[in-house]
Amino acid sequence: MVKSSLVYDLSKLSILLVEDSAFMRELMVALLENLDIGEVITTTNGEDAISELLNSTNNGADDFSTFDVVISDWAMKPMSGLDLLKWVRSNDHDALKFMPFVMLTAYSTMDWVTTARDWGATEFLSKPVSAQAVAKRLLTVIERPRPFIRTADYFGPDRRRQKLPFNGEDRRQKKD
Repeated sequence: MVKSSLVYDLSKLSILLVEDSAFMRELMVALLENLDIGEVITTTNGEDAISELLNSTNNGADDFSTFDVVISDWAMKPMSGLDLLKWVRSNDHDALKFMPFVMLTAYSTMDWVTTARDWGATEFLSKPVSAQAVAKRLLTVIERPRPFIRTADYFGPDRRRQKLPFNGEDRRQKKD
């Protein structure tokens, strides 16, 4: 199992799982149930996920959602997981746009990982999945949440995972 210094009661955690493959949906639900996740709601594509997410915002309130995490497959029709991620990160409701989003895909080349990261994915999960990999991503979301940043062309979790020393000129400008 995943090594963690903390023990969690995940029975109150609610996950929206977006997966078009019935087999993969069943497998992921079983894995999440074995991790004692409290509630797993499933949909088969991004469009249905949007309906679930909108319904979860307590009639549009910005500060409340019944979901804690979205885990979404990338390659789905009629709306892909990437398009769902773009919708989440551009949403007006804080409860949605700041929601942890785990991109799930069989396409795990660096181009796919980079694209998911650059659109605001919190974590990336490659198929085939294992219980350990799923647990690790969820623990990362819980134990090491990253601050969200906004630039001219990006909104999402800080893409830098390491704090490396920098010896050059600081070109970042703070806006008041």
